[in-house]
Amino acid sequence: MKASAKAGLEQFLTYRLHVLNKLAERGIGERYQEKLGVTVPEARVIASVGSFGPFSIMDLARHANLDKSQASRAAEALIKQGLVQREASEEDGRVVLISLTPAGRELYRKVMPVARKWNADLFDCLDDDEKAAFGAALDKIIESVQTRSE
Repeated sequence: MKASAKAGLEQFLTYRLHVLNKLAERGIGERYQEKLGVTVPEARVIASVGSFGPFSIMDLARHANLDKSQASRAAEALIKQGLVQREASEEDGRVVLISLTPAGRELYRKVMPVARKWNADLFDCLDDDEKAAFGAALDKIIESVQTRSE
């Protein structure tokens, strides 16, 4: 059934995005757990810190698209596993930064290929034109929502 012919909640973009997000998170979560032994929040912390450098918990939460409490719990779990560490900021000693350990850098090199493969698998059902159109549409919607919320 086409989206326009649906009569209820399932016609709304936010509902459909939520359904897609839950399905995608479950899929990537299973892969991260099976292949790397980490949760989605933990993998996001590793990917964010590995890609963009040390972060405070607040900045980490923003970059990893996690709640502050999720980012904090994931960082704590990764600290216990010896994958990330806390260090004082050189610019402001009151700020604690989360950075990768050597083992964390090794995990980062494994997380990104799993994420890229899952991302590619999600788009396998679309042809190249559909992928481009979908990406452009998402960018347009995101920009519109960001503009309205400023």
